[in-house]
Amino acid sequence: MSITTLALTAELPGLGESLTWSQLEAWAVAMREELPAAALAAALEDLQDRLIDQVCGRKWLPVRDLPAPFGCPGCGVMSDFARKGRRTRLRRFDTAAGVVHVQLANVGCRSCGRVFAPLLLLLDLSGKRRTDRLMIELAELASQMSFARAGAIAAAFGVPGSPGRAHAAVADLAPMLDGIGCADLPQAPTGADVVILDGTGMRASSRRLGVNCNIALGVTGRTGSRRRRQAGTVLLGLTLAQPWTTMADQLRGLHPPTVVVVDGEVAITALAESVWPDVPIQRCWWHLPRALRWALYADKAPHPWANAKRGELVALLRGVAREHLSHPQALAAYDAFCATVTAEGHHAAGELLAGARDQVFTCLRPEVRARLAHLGGPELGSGVLERVMRELNARTDIGGSRWSVEGLRDLITVQLARMTNHPAWTTLQQSIRPPNAIAFNITTAKFNAG
Repeated sequence: MSITTLALTAELPGLGESLTWSQLEAWAVAMREELPAAALAAALEDLQDRLIDQVCGRKWLPVRDLPAPFGCPGCGVMSDFARKGRRTRLRRFDTAAGVVHVQLANVGCRSCGRVFAPLLLLLDLSGKRRTDRLMIELAELASQMSFARAGAIAAAFGVPGSPGRAHAAVADLAPMLDGIGCADLPQAPTGADVVILDGTGMRASSRRLGVNCNIALGVTGRTGSRRRRQAGTVLLGLTLAQPWTTMADQLRGLHPPTVVVVDGEVAITALAESVWPDVPIQRCWWHLPRALRWALYADKAPHPWANAKRGELVALLRGVAREHLSHPQALAAYDAFCATVTAEGHHAAGELLAGARDQVFTCLRPEVRARLAHLGGPELGSGVLERVMRELNARTDIGGSRWSVEGLRDLITVQLARMTNHPAWTTLQQSIRPPNAIAFNITTAKFNAG
């Protein structure tokens, strides 16, 4: 184990010489921006010098046939290398610690004559200017704010960031998250007790209405205090600018859930019935009153009466939950409400309520409640997924920007992987952000001590 010693010199004025706290803090911030990169560059050059001495011998006393911890990229030989000097141009690396400049030393293979830099070979930096850790940190910032803002924040902390670099980081990171949308891969989730299906529109392509982003989210548990429960979620399916039927291949490889929550859209319900024909479907309690209001609008019902009926349905659903009604009791109350709507001759609203009858109180079935007791009860709506989609819309709908489909797919892949702690994201984080294993010590010299 080698030891590298670095020295820091600072010329500080005295406290009586108009020195303020703001000046001291500005000095510390300037060191934060420059010191880590300078320390990394010095350590790399020190390690490089020791490596060259190890495989080639001392500068003025070369030794033949010394073994090396690397192989020649030309012929694969792992011994007998010669010094070939240093490159005159500094090699730049954009890292999470800042911009690092290193003067690379070359060696030559005596077997095939290949000249290369062993430092790049050992650290797997050949052909790279940006490190993987900087890529994932820029992409993580860019998934929460605009590319310009992400680049500005990174630059404020001494990290080489810009809008273009943040955009490129997202584009490079998304293909590495290969477990998203592929249920057959080893690191992909295998299923969840509750699956919520819903979609949202996004500004992409040349279409005026944009494209649909369809998501299948699984609820696996709840943690936290009673007043602040937090749902544990997994991303099970994701499609962009494609119909709901294309998600069937992603869902068929999953274990069947206990219940599927839908918003009432025909395509979503058809997907759930085709993939899991034996799994009960729960109609979202928030979407149903909203759909009733639109159906009454299509029936040209008077607006005050339609709004009152929507309020009655909301009160009915809340009363069912508050009074702990059984499944038959809830259906009886629901049928009585439906009769008041159909009596007025509103056909669209009547068909909507009749079609939702078998799904609206699935959450009250005893067998469903028993299987979901460990979650604190069954899901009544798609609120968990709605919050996720609002986060996506808040990121993508910035300044009326319009995305390409490919760029939008990369962004939402990174954002959903981060928000749901997808196994592909966790694995990538562990490999690129390992805990520090290099011990260091900061020593402050004390004069006249004792």
